[in-house]
Amino acid sequence: MQLAVVESFTGPQREVVSIYNDDFTTSSSRPQYFIEVYRCVKVDVGECPASRGPSVYPVPDKIEEIEIVVPDITNNDRDSSDEKKFYKYVVYNHTSCKCGTAKDRKSKLYKTITDDEVPEVYFNAKYTKNPVNLMRVCDVCNSTQPRYSLAPEHENAVPQCKYLAYQQCLPGCVVVKHSRSEVVITYTYAGKFLNVTNDISCKAYDGENAEGQQPSSPTTQDKLSNTENLQGSSEDANPHDKGIMHEYIRVEEY
Repeated sequence: MQLAVVESFTGPQREVVSIYNDDFTTSSSRPQYFIEVYRCVKVDVGECPASRGPSVYPVPDKIEEIEIVVPDITNNDRDSSDEKKFYKYVVYNHTSCKCGTAKDRKSKLYKTITDDEVPEVYFNAKYTKNPVNLMRVCDVCNSTQPRYSLAPEHENAVPQCKYLAYQQCLPGCVVVKHSRSEVVITYTYAGKFLNVTNDISCKAYDGENAEGQQPSSPTTQDKLSNTENLQGSSEDANPHDKGIMHEYIRVEEY
């Protein structure tokens, strides 16, 4: 499926997301499924006037729906007399952006479906139209994936600083190397330095030689733990090793 948008500095930006939620977590009864989308996370200085205050966020102006159908991974374990289960999810792809509120953005990430279960005939008719699941790409662990996170205290950040970009290995891939860089976030009351950590190289998880290998943590929250809890300083060390909290952001006022 070709997404109808061209990446630009102020328009929608390419991001890899889970089809289930805005984090990288997956229910135990669902297959891991990650896709490429475009999200409104950047605006130019002149696009959201300061007079509108810090409550302004980059939000989608136009969207398209991406529908995905998946089987329950426990289907093969069910008794032959039990009905198999299948589910539908809809992820929004942003094709153009404007200024709006946090509520405007939150409602345009994933479509709320009251009953996500669908019959097998529906699944069979739709699954060939699913977007590419990056988990099925053979070399997906050879590169990091673009991700965005709301900045700490984003409600007080100026519109151009609402989101932080970072790179993350997909869950199941091993983080080989990560790096740290310092960025400045402008708030209405002060400026702050943020220490942002990026995964910069990954590899496939080798179960037969698992010693010293830890798969990438799936949740963004794990990436936001306190820097002061870090142990060790080697950039080549796996940031998901036991005893090390892989942080993404440390805030320091200047």
